[in-house]
Amino acid sequence: MTVTQPMLDTRCAWCGFDAGLPIVSEHVHITNAQVAMEHAVGRCPQCARTTALARWGRDLRFSYKALEYKRLFRRSTWVAVYDVICAWCGSKATDPAEINVTVANPVSERFRYDLYACQTCGKATAISYLGELRTHCAIRDDVYRALWYLDPD
Repeated sequence: MTVTQPMLDTRCAWCGFDAGLPIVSEHVHITNAQVAMEHAVGRCPQCARTTALARWGRDLRFSYKALEYKRLFRRSTWVAVYDVICAWCGSKATDPAEINVTVANPVSERFRYDLYACQTCGKATAISYLGELRTHCAIRDDVYRALWYLDPD
């Protein structure tokens, strides 16, 4: 009797491989996902990176690049990685820096923010991801280093 591994019917968010991704974890909560839904995570056989997928209804799908942070004696923490364009210079060369940062002047209290560092200009871009991805110029407070301000004038 042959047992087949369940597959995620989505393309790899990292390399584009589209022959299905073997599921490595189901019913996962992504820490910084656009939607508060359970996700399934698949590992790409080509690049060995992970992609998270949430489905709502029949046709609505949310797919993200995902990183796993393993924790001793506890469930792993999963984080979505977005394709972010720098809000300062327009560069696509950004890397995730912090998840769920504290913002002094949020656009809305409902929004949560992540911080991405630009490799080109060295400045920070904050993203909000409630339903859709929005970028904001971000600067750090001079006194309270864990505090950020959005879209300074």
